Amino acid sequence: MTFADYFWALFLTLTIELSVVYLFGYKTKKALLVSALVSLVTHPIFGYFLWINIFYNFISINFFSLIPIEILIALVESLLLYYALDYKYSSMLKLSFAMNTASFLLGTFITHYL
Repeated sequence: MTFADYFWALFLTLTIELSVVYLFGYKTKKALLVSALVSLVTHPIFGYFLWINIFYNFISINFFSLIPIEILIALVESLLLYYALDYKYSSMLKLSFAMNTASFLLGTFITHYL
């Protein structure tokens, strides 16, 4: 993965996930900013894991092997959103899973089919 590939993935992730946040009705500057910052924390960690995996081959990377990792990321992000925004945890959990599902599926589609 080149730096250009990474920043393209980051741009797609932020665009998709912030759209989901907005569509869920969290339209305040604070909600959008916190959501962007949460993604900016977790995305590089995930990207670093994928980069390291290229060299050490911890897991075979495919659509299905990424799902448990995405679930873990969604759980971490839901906690960060909950503490930063002070909404109900169940709401932040739903939001986080929607954000990550949308960015995972749309990102995969855009990257592989467009």
